[in-house]
Amino acid sequence: MDAMVLKTQQWLNSTYGNDSRFNRVTEDGITGWGTIYGLRRALQIEEGITSTSNSFGPSTYSKCPDINEGDTGNLVYIVQGGLWCKGFNPGGFNGNYGSGTASAVKRFKEATGIGGNGNMNKDFMRALLDMSAFSTISGGKEIIRSVQQKLNRDYYDFYQISPCDGLYNREMNKMLIYALQKELGIAKASATGTWGPTTVSKCKEKTFSIGNSSNIVKLIRYALVCNGYNVDISSSVYDSKINYTCNKFANEMLISKPENTVGYSVIRSLMSSNGDTSRTAIGCDTATKLTSAQIQTLVNNGYRYVGRYVSNTPGGTLDKALTKTEVNNILSAGLKLFLIFQESGNSAERFNATTGAQNATTAISAVKNLGYSSFVPIYFAVDFDATDAQIKSNILPYFKAIVDTIEKDGNDFQIGVYGTRNVCTTVRNAYSEVGRLFISDASYGYSGNLGFTMPKTWSFDQFATDITIGSGDGKVSIDKVAVSGVDGCTFTPEDFGQGDTKEKIVYVTDEMKSSQGTLKVNKDDNGVRVYSSGKYLVNWGFDFIEPVNQKAILPKNAMYVELDPYDERYSLMPIKYLDQDGTIEYGFIMRKFGIGAFDIEIPKEWQENIYTYGLQRYFDTYCVSDDENDLVKASRVSINGHSCSIHRLRYDAKVYNKWFVLRDTIPAGTRVAITVSKTGKNHNETLPLYQREFDGQWINPLPDNEPDGAFIDYMLEVGCMPNDRLFGKE
Repeated sequence: MDAMVLKTQQWLNSTYGNDSRFNRVTEDGITGWGTIYGLRRALQIEEGITSTSNSFGPSTYSKCPDINEGDTGNLVYIVQGGLWCKGFNPGGFNGNYGSGTASAVKRFKEATGIGGNGNMNKDFMRALLDMSAFSTISGGKEIIRSVQQKLNRDYYDFYQISPCDGLYNREMNKMLIYALQKELGIAKASATGTWGPTTVSKCKEKTFSIGNSSNIVKLIRYALVCNGYNVDISSSVYDSKINYTCNKFANEMLISKPENTVGYSVIRSLMSSNGDTSRTAIGCDTATKLTSAQIQTLVNNGYRYVGRYVSNTPGGTLDKALTKTEVNNILSAGLKLFLIFQESGNSAERFNATTGAQNATTAISAVKNLGYSSFVPIYFAVDFDATDAQIKSNILPYFKAIVDTIEKDGNDFQIGVYGTRNVCTTVRNAYSEVGRLFISDASYGYSGNLGFTMPKTWSFDQFATDITIGSGDGKVSIDKVAVSGVDGCTFTPEDFGQGDTKEKIVYVTDEMKSSQGTLKVNKDDNGVRVYSSGKYLVNWGFDFIEPVNQKAILPKNAMYVELDPYDERYSLMPIKYLDQDGTIEYGFIMRKFGIGAFDIEIPKEWQENIYTYGLQRYFDTYCVSDDENDLVKASRVSINGHSCSIHRLRYDAKVYNKWFVLRDTIPAGTRVAITVSKTGKNHNETLPLYQREFDGQWINPLPDNEPDGAFIDYMLEVGCMPNDRLFGKE
């Protein structure tokens, strides 16, 4: 309970409680919507509005007066109460607009990113009398808050002052689009904060090449940050670094982007999950039982993948269930088929452990009846905007039951999930068995898509719905689906001639990302190839993981973390590395062929990969050369019987104890002794630090001589090349 919030609530009830236009507020000392509504109604009463409401609408906004230092009365009480509820101490609650209140208003304005004097106007009053936060809240990021403040500073007059809480959500997305509309020259009265036809038309006229400068380029930078990319948000220049990041985004989203240029397709996809809905696709899904004429329509329109539902909804009127004849007709036409299961999965109440087990049993039976014996992926649909709480309470138990049921059945059917970015990412991170992701990006207004980056190794991306193609008997309604190739749909029913090769996708899981690793450097002149995922093959009884989707090449002398692999992934090694745009990324490098690989035709590139892996070296054996562009063998000394490599810090470095509690900061220039390249067991962003030099002596790096060793942050995010990373020449 906050005493000043309680005092505000008591004042509201005492002052306005007998006015029929006011709803009494609960006096509990807790800021909530009830108190905010009370402050809004109090303001409306002071404005002379006869029909009050809980909203801060146009009438409230237009009638709101300026309230300035030196004023007294109820309007000042409302300002002071709002400040207390927002966490800005005005120095009292007395109805006098003194220096304390003015100072608190200035701090509030600074928190919005706009700044200004200590007086209150209607724009800031609307932001004050709201539950929006103006400091970074749990789960928020400082870089996002910085973007929010910049948007407020430059564009609030075109829309309104928006939250600065560090969360990319619906409100921030709306503010981004308002900002874009202003830069496109759309009049304020016509701006909507949505992608309407005028916004689309004017945005399509804009392209930016390397060297161009524009405020829209700055908005592109903001949107890249919102999508999880690390870029400079202070520049308005489209340079080679931002072009690289835009290329990276376009490649991951399968968006066509001209070389060294950015335009509508990338901008739209950065600011809405569905992106450019007019772009072509080779995949689709449909609830229609496809006739031969309709299948030919798909082929004629360039579609190569089609998703179909394996069963009907009990009690439903739509006959959408895939048939065996339809399967054979689809495959005979050269199309690839992926399977979807959905039985009224449009509310949280439909999802629990019981329905998960029932749905898995139904899906297994339906897929077997279609002629599939095993291994084919089945995408179980979550077709609503599930919140974090609903995912935890309903969706995760549902998928746990699916995993258990399929395992109990003795089949190796693959499990996929259809849903928002948040649903797909959370379910996959919870259960490694759920390896196939079908993203419902067409629902661009869903909270589960706004503020969530596209999951890595997605299979399908539904970005446009209810598209009608063809005519006559061939007319059919479909949803357009981007196809990543992760799910190759190579498994065909037994009746259609299933082959001997099966596959499933492996990816860098959250468990891998947090596992212990080894800090290494690449000594191959040609660099080391990094792949986003791999295909786990069962080929004539032999296991092998084929690398898939090359995403980067780490140059010679680059530093990276080789994460502890899982036994089943012996041919690929998960790694953590710094990409050229400054983001920490994860992927696989190939380290050996694996059992049975001698029976597989080995591509030349894979052979080169194995040679490259042989040229990876432990970090502690090298230090930076005098010219800082190369690595040389690190000098080694014996300290207390421990063989140590000696390095000199290029920057101040944080030191932690074994519980990852920050214990000290060692200044740049200090010599440090390292015995191994193995990272911290629970924090792979650190390296064991044996000793540090102080006054010419080697000493324990922990200030209180704590036992069990110290750990130093090696700052991969600072840089991975010799001339920019933490450890310099000895």
